[in-house]
Amino acid sequence: MVTKEQNKALLIVGNSAMQNPDWVDYASYCFCREKGLRKEAFRHIDNFLLLTENWKFDNKINFVKFALNLFETVPEADYGAFPTPLSKKLIEPTLIEWCGTEKIDNAPFRWYGKFYKSEEHLFKALELNPKDDLSRQTLIKWWVNSIYYSIHHLPEYYIGNPFDDIKLGEKINEHIQKLTIIELKEYWEKKLDVNLDIVLNYIDWKKYDHMNFKKWGEKNKKRTGLGIITVYYKNS
Repeated sequence: MVTKEQNKALLIVGNSAMQNPDWVDYASYCFCREKGLRKEAFRHIDNFLLLTENWKFDNKINFVKFALNLFETVPEADYGAFPTPLSKKLIEPTLIEWCGTEKIDNAPFRWYGKFYKSEEHLFKALELNPKDDLSRQTLIKWWVNSIYYSIHHLPEYYIGNPFDDIKLGEKINEHIQKLTIIELKEYWEKKLDVNLDIVLNYIDWKKYDHMNFKKWGEKNKKRTGLGIITVYYKNS
């Protein structure tokens, strides 16, 4: 189901695509999808993909640059405007070929890493441009989410190994310190601190294990979870 934000993104992407006569079918896909005309939309995307089969590689790269710049910067644009046929038949194979020859521009590595879930490509993007906060923040987000997954059922139970999460937290912090934008650094520091605080509290609790985690948190004024049932007291 397409949300209001995703519909706004479809219009932004569609209107931008209309500026290039070779991309009219893709623009029409976006407009039809925004109106809820799914079958008609996918007829347009099929027509567009047939046309791209005869494109030179540079033309394919130009479209990938256009699309992924928008998917990366326009909220929710990477949903409706990025259908599976477009991904599998044009964008992914173009990125793979581009990454195979690119020596300077880190963008194709960042995009492949982000949209096709490859840490290896994100690290290559950072190798080419260590100041690329977009690549670094993607890695940080994935890793912080991994710790979040471990603790999201607390205080009832922990998923995974808390000591592995502490090690992961150390790696995350190293990357946070390399971010060039102060606001981003502060945001991720706070997010990581909250998660690791719960992990450390869980480890402390396991040393004693004489009562349930929630009651232990209440007694010792310690955070024991992230949800509505979270118990947290500020230090006096």
